Amino acid sequence: MQKLKSKWTYLTAGATLILALSLAVAVLWIPGAALAGNASAPSPVVSESIIDYSLLASPSVGRPSPTYDPIIEAAMSSIGREISASSPEIISSAIFGLRSLLAFFATLLALAVVTFTVLFVRKDSPAIPLIAPETAPTGVPTSDPNAAPTPRVAVQQTDRGPIPVSVIEVPRTTPANPAKAVQAPAIHTFSVGSNPSSLAFDGDGIWVANQNDDSISKYSLDGELISTNQLRLYPITVASDGESVWVGTYFAVFKIGPGDAFSAVPVEIRRPTAMLYAGEYIWLANSGRDTVLRIGVDSLETEVISVGKRPMALATDGEFVYVANNEGNTVSKLSMDGQVVGTFAAGNGPRGIAAGGDHIWVTNALDGTVSKLNQAGETVGTYQTGTLPADIVFTGDSLWISNRTDRTVSRHGLDGEHMGTFPLGMTPAALTFDGSSVWVAHPSDSKISRLTMDESTLSTFRVGDAPEPIIFDGDNIWIGNAQSHTVTKMTEGGETIGTYDAGGREPNGLVFDGTAIWTANQYDHTSTRLSMDGEILDTVPVASLPRTVVFDGTNIWSSGCWEEFLYRHDKEGEPLEKVPTDGNGPIALFFDGESIWSANAHSDSVSKFTLSGELVGSFDVGDVPIAFADDGEHMWVANWRDDSVSKLTRDGEVLGTYPVGRLPYGLTFDGKNVWVANSQDGTVSQLADNGDIIATYPVGAAPAKIIAVNGSIWVTNSSDDTVAKLTP
Repeated sequence: MQKLKSKWTYLTAGATLILALSLAVAVLWIPGAALAGNASAPSPVVSESIIDYSLLASPSVGRPSPTYDPIIEAAMSSIGREISASSPEIISSAIFGLRSLLAFFATLLALAVVTFTVLFVRKDSPAIPLIAPETAPTGVPTSDPNAAPTPRVAVQQTDRGPIPVSVIEVPRTTPANPAKAVQAPAIHTFSVGSNPSSLAFDGDGIWVANQNDDSISKYSLDGELISTNQLRLYPITVASDGESVWVGTYFAVFKIGPGDAFSAVPVEIRRPTAMLYAGEYIWLANSGRDTVLRIGVDSLETEVISVGKRPMALATDGEFVYVANNEGNTVSKLSMDGQVVGTFAAGNGPRGIAAGGDHIWVTNALDGTVSKLNQAGETVGTYQTGTLPADIVFTGDSLWISNRTDRTVSRHGLDGEHMGTFPLGMTPAALTFDGSSVWVAHPSDSKISRLTMDESTLSTFRVGDAPEPIIFDGDNIWIGNAQSHTVTKMTEGGETIGTYDAGGREPNGLVFDGTAIWTANQYDHTSTRLSMDGEILDTVPVASLPRTVVFDGTNIWSSGCWEEFLYRHDKEGEPLEKVPTDGNGPIALFFDGESIWSANAHSDSVSKFTLSGELVGSFDVGDVPIAFADDGEHMWVANWRDDSVSKLTRDGEVLGTYPVGRLPYGLTFDGKNVWVANSQDGTVSQLADNGDIIATYPVGAAPAKIIAVNGSIWVTNSSDDTVAKLTP
C-alpha cells in the first residue's frame, strides 16, 4: 500500500509540474509568437492621452505590435495610467514584464507542489538505509584490501538522525602535534559583545572592542564583566597606556581617562587596524592611508608617518616600533621620535608582528609561516605554522599564533620549534597576554577565550585512517580505523604493538569480551572476533550497518542507526533471539553492569532493557543521542545535534540537560568527572556533577570516541588520523 501511495503521489506531482510549466509557456511564449505574426502590421495612430493597448507598437526597439490580450487589458485598465504617445516602448516593456511575472509565479507554483510532495512522501515512507544491507558469508572475513574507500562524511538529512559516519570532517591539525608530550592549555570561554575586534591588557583586566555594538568593555581576569562604555562610532582597535584607554574607530580616535573622562583626538584616519602604547605615545596603524599615527598621550599632538602599503600590525621592543605592511610584504622599523630607520623584507602577506627574545616575529598569512628577523632586519628563520595565520603574541618563553582558517592557535619556541597546535572550535583573531594567560578574540562568535597552562600534557600518536572506536582491555589500547579497515593495538605509552585486518569494512565499534576483541564492521554488516594477537578467529553476520557493539558479561549485542532490532550472539558467534527496539535508530549501546541501554538517534530517546531483552522503559532526551557514560549512580547521554548532555537516574528520570561543545560524540567517566568529546570543536570538556564545564582542552581535529585510562583521557581524532592522550 505504501508503494502504491508513493507512486500516485509522484504521478500527481509530475502532472501538476507539467501543467504549471505549460501555463508559463502559454503566458510568455504564445503572445510572443503572436507578436512575430504581426511584425508587418502598420504602426497605429496613438492619441495624445490614451493608448489603445490592443495595437501598441514600439519601432524604436524593433518590437512588433501585440495582439489583444484580455489579461493585460484588465491589468492595464485597472492601473488607469495615462501615458504619452512619445514613449510607447514603456508600455510594451510593461506588458512583457507582466507576462514574465505571471510565468514566474506559475513556475513557483510548480516548485511548491513538487516540494510539498517530496516532503509528504518522506514523512510517510519508512527510513531507507544509505546502503542496502547485504548478507555476509558466515564464518569468513569480508574485508577487501582493494575496496574503494567509503565516504568519511556523508550528507546529513535535516529531518533524520545521523547517517552511518557522522563525525564531522574538518581540516587536519597543522602543524601536526608530536608524540612527545607538550603542555596543553585549559580553555575557558566567555561571551562578550558583538564582533570583538581587538583586545588589550591594562594591568588588571582585559579590554574588548565590540565593533558591532559600538562599545568597549572591560573584563576581570576571571571573565567577569566590569564595565562597558558606549561609543556609537564603530570601535576597531583598543590600547591602554596604564591610566587611560584608547580606542580607534573608523573615523576618530578617543581617549577615555580615569572617571570616564572623554577626549577626542583631532586626526584624520581611515581603517585603523592596530594600536600600541610605547614611549609615551599611542601608535595607530592607519591602513587606509599607508601611515602610522604617533599621538602624544598628554598633548594629543599627532604626527603622521608614512610606512609601507597597508600597515596591519604593530609591535615594540621598548626601543623601536615595528610595523607589518600587509600588501607591501615588508616590515617598517620606526624610532620613538617617529623616524623610519629601516624597511625589511617579510613573507607573503605579513599580518601579525611581535617582538621577543631579541628578535622580531612576523606571521605571513598567505604562506602559512612565521618569520624570525634580527634587529638588523635579516630573516634568520622561517617556520611552518597553521593556515592563514593572523595575530602573534610573545609570552616570555614562547610565541602564540592565531590560525584563522584552521580555528587553532599554534605555540612556537624562541628557536622556532613547534610546541603544539591547539583547536579552539572558533575562529581566532586578536591575541593579548596578561602575564600568565593568553587571551583570544573570536569575532564571529562574539566570545573571548582564556588559555591557561595548568600542567596538563597532550601526546599525539599516529594510527590508521579515520579512527573512531577506542577501548581498553586492561593492558592495552585498541583503536578501530574506519577508512583503513584495520584495528591498531597500542601500549599506554603510545607505542604501536600491531595493526591488524578488522575482518570487514569500517570497524566503527569495538568491545572486549575478556578473551577476544569484537568489531562492528559497518559496511559488511558483520562482526569479527580477533584474538589478542590480532588474528581473525571468526566473522559473523549481525545488524545492518552496525555502528555499536557491547558485551554484557555473557553475550555480544550490536545494532545500527537504521535498525529496528538489537542483535545478540554468544561468545562463539552463535546467533540468539533478536530484541525489538522501542525507539528508532539504535546507534549506540551501553552496558551498565546490569542492563543494556540503547541510544535511539531517530526518536531522540534512550531505552533500557534487561539482559533477557525485556524492555524496562524508554525516556526522552536531547536531539540525536549518540553516546553514554555511567558515573556509578547516574547515566549521562551525549545529544549530538543539541550540543548538550543529559543526566538521568537509573530509572530514566532526566535530572538536567547541560550545554557543552559542538556536536558531542563521545562520553566517558574517569572516576570523578564525566568527559565529553566535542567533535566539531576539536576539544574535550571536563564536567562537574552539576553539568558545569570545569575546563575544556584541545585534542585534535574531529575527536570521536573517548575513554579514561589510569588518570589519562584517550580520544580518537578522526580527521587527524591520530589518537591523543591528555593527562590533566
